[in-house]
Amino acid sequence: MELLLDIGNSRSKARLHDVGALTEIQLENISAEQWSSINAVYCASVAADDRVLAIRQQIPSAIPFIQIRSDAQAFGVTNSYQQPHLLGVDRWLALVAAAELYPNTDLLIADAGTALTIDWLSSTGTHQGGWILAGQKLQQEAVLSKTAKVFSAELETELLSPATDTATALYQGAIAALVGAIRQAWAIKPTQLIILTGGDSLLLQKYLADLPIQLESQLIFQGLARYIQPN
Repeated sequence: MELLLDIGNSRSKARLHDVGALTEIQLENISAEQWSSINAVYCASVAADDRVLAIRQQIPSAIPFIQIRSDAQAFGVTNSYQQPHLLGVDRWLALVAAAELYPNTDLLIADAGTALTIDWLSSTGTHQGGWILAGQKLQQEAVLSKTAKVFSAELETELLSPATDTATALYQGAIAALVGAIRQAWAIKPTQLIILTGGDSLLLQKYLADLPIQLESQLIFQGLARYIQPN
């Protein structure tokens, strides 16, 4: 059994990997018995090094700790960056997992978290570049931090429409930006499938129902799992 960690800018997530099965778990809830069964920890992080160090200190020192970095090429996927390590490891792992789940398929991969990342992957496994923009909460925070009379609220609506109050206008504007970016990406370079993952994936899915959307909530962990027994 292996422990997989996805350390993000906003929060960290963990899964236990056991013979291909992924089980959600909180790091602080891992029992002594479970720790004794864990062969190694595989970590992907886009956070600062001190955050990784703090989490690593919670792991028994006898367990190997492997931090995954973006590769130039692995598992049939080719990185488009001239300096491959500069591609965010979350984006890289999403590419690796998507290529395994949907082989020989042109893909658009949208990871909606703190940031929205959008990446194209050809049917031959070649990364064709991508975009990064602020996620919906980060967009709202950016507006709130620069304006005195704008405020937000936790809202969720079924349809995007012109808003008649400030909080709804801010919320729907952020959602519209993300939905618009995904739609524009697909319009510029259509693919057979759009893979949607990340914390806001369920939220965005309903606004993209007319597109060939496939929800994959475990995509980063599925990419991490590829490194357990690399080909």
